[in-house]
Amino acid sequence: MTALTSGQIGVLARAVSRAPSVHNSQPWQLLVRGTEVDLLERRDVELRRHDPFGRDRLLSCGAAVTNLELAVRALGRDCHVEYGDDVAATVTIGRPHATPAREFALYKAIPRRRSYRHPFYPSPVPPAVRAAVAVAGEATGVHVVTPGHLDRLAELLGFATRVLREDRGYQRELEVWTAHTHGWSAIGDGVPEDALTRDALPVAGLVREETPVPDDVVLADRLAAEHLLVVCTDGDTRADRLAAGAALQRAWLTATAKALAGSVLTQPLHLTGFRARLVSELALPGCPQAILRFGYPAVPAAPSPRLPLGELFPPPGGPR
Repeated sequence: MTALTSGQIGVLARAVSRAPSVHNSQPWQLLVRGTEVDLLERRDVELRRHDPFGRDRLLSCGAAVTNLELAVRALGRDCHVEYGDDVAATVTIGRPHATPAREFALYKAIPRRRSYRHPFYPSPVPPAVRAAVAVAGEATGVHVVTPGHLDRLAELLGFATRVLREDRGYQRELEVWTAHTHGWSAIGDGVPEDALTRDALPVAGLVREETPVPDDVVLADRLAAEHLLVVCTDGDTRADRLAAGAALQRAWLTATAKALAGSVLTQPLHLTGFRARLVSELALPGCPQAILRFGYPAVPAAPSPRLPLGELFPPPGGPR
């Protein structure tokens, strides 16, 4: 098959660069080898307090794999994705193939997707649209479910918020990833301070020392006013986490294509025993990897900064 041109590689790089990632850390690189493209996990990007086992880093890489696959298909080429151990995934580019309309719609949504951490506009999303978002995230070994028992979920999220507020190490790390990003700078990483708010649900806007925590009844009511999906996997292996991130991004892009906004909750899931409690209290069909909240945006949300595209490619002879 014909190798990619420099212009086509640029299309892939721009798509990958716009993927969501934990603390907007962008923990990936691309290695182009003819008709094969490796998405590399940058293990040097560490969040030791928030993400001690690198689970969110793998979710982030999985989301980037979805963007990479959609960009290849938007170029009119077929492709095959295989997750790996040495690399996050290898995308093998195949023959010319007409881009399905649904795939192209998701590709076009990539630059419009935002991490929306504000309260949503108080208008319910139609059931058919909610179902479409959930179905978009379904994959082999990945299940996307609407959580029940919101009173128990509120209790768990409230507890997690209180723990994270008092975790000085977590707070110091979070400060590092927000302190240098005041204003909407186009270049860089980290979470812009302007994207955070005290008005959103606890844990929706990242938990800081001043994050307010309503009582469990009020929090349950606020959860009921939003639309939530839990992304679960049959196992908790490296491949499961990558698949969860890829599925999550498909659901999120589907929401974006339907004029919705969303953000992802993962930080409570790192607390010891929290995921087991979620499975038990909410009767989940697998291991929870992330919670997607979505709805109609009430205010505009600007894009987060991005690292220069040149940093997506390892130097010649550099480590894989």
